Amino acid sequence: MIARCAYRLTLPLLTALLLSACRDSPREVLSEASEAAAGGDLAEVRDRFSVVTVRRLEHHWRLKGVREADGWDELAAKLTFDGRPLEVSDETIFGDYAQVMAKAGVARRDYYLRKEDGRWRIELGAGRKFRRAAAEAAPESAAGSGASGPAP
Repeated sequence: MIARCAYRLTLPLLTALLLSACRDSPREVLSEASEAAAGGDLAEVRDRFSVVTVRRLEHHWRLKGVREADGWDELAAKLTFDGRPLEVSDETIFGDYAQVMAKAGVARRDYYLRKEDGRWRIELGAGRKFRRAAAEAAPESAAGSGASGPAP
């Protein structure tokens, strides 16, 4: 009887845990960061960036004599359009890197994310790594399909 009750409690808990893990998509991370930026929640914005990016930004701001709050405020402005969240659209994932497209007014912007400790995080400067991961994911046959054809 106790085992059956434990099973009935464990199954919904595991289901909820699995579903919450699935919600951490690159699109959702960028959308959450943009909504936090529009709402002025700089701590939440900071939490959506990779540890490497946070360290680099805060180090740069210290060297330039910029207060961290001012730096994050300026960065948050790039995650919004006229104070409103971005319209997040397409995402493309290759391994631990992702590209997410977002609309800011009429302009489309690309944002790059990296999987860090199993969670997607925005990473400044990850575009090159994303393109490298995309190239590595391309089938080998596409890489070798140059002008040479079959032997006559």
